[in-house]
Amino acid sequence: MPKWCPVCDRAVESFELKKGYEISKDQHIILDEGDFEALPLNSLKTIEVVEFVDGADIDTRCYSDCYLLSCEDTGSKAFTLFLNVMTKLNLVGIAKLTYRDREHLSAIQPYDGIMLLQTLHYADELRAYDEIKPREVTISEKESDLAESLVKAMIAKFELAKYQNEYREALMQLIEAKMSGEVITAPTANKPPVGDVADQLIASLNLVGVK
Repeated sequence: MPKWCPVCDRAVESFELKKGYEISKDQHIILDEGDFEALPLNSLKTIEVVEFVDGADIDTRCYSDCYLLSCEDTGSKAFTLFLNVMTKLNLVGIAKLTYRDREHLSAIQPYDGIMLLQTLHYADELRAYDEIKPREVTISEKESDLAESLVKAMIAKFELAKYQNEYREALMQLIEAKMSGEVITAPTANKPPVGDVADQLIASLNLVGVK
């Protein structure tokens, strides 16, 4: 996408763009590719594994992008050794790597004969969540039992292929309808019944009338 300079009032070509660091208003330090390549980082041209941890200790909020790692033929033995040991000990490698002008923290773990690399958010990138926790409420044993029954009734084996992107399918239907001159109307949303948690759970389980 072309970038626009409000000062020159014209589009700016990619070769005219420079990377810089703002040190004060209207004052920047310009950095070129040579500066980035000279950064004193072990993770600049390689994946630096710093330690191994129990994957259960990693906050699930930390996980971000996901990549698959393989190896060249010359590194197959070392790759397989680490793959086997990490699988046996159920460990995750914590590593650092630099790309897109940033050092990324990441988790590396065995996955179906290869390594799965998932970038992690740093601690200061995670938002505090105490303010959005639900208020304390009193839950009866009946309500708890009904909730457990509802959840158990919906237990199934996870199969990724059975989940479809319904929004995309609906969007394609809309596009096809507009191309043929048809009018699409939104379905009427059904409002959930008003009542307490127990009543809604009973209705969900078709147990209306059971006391």
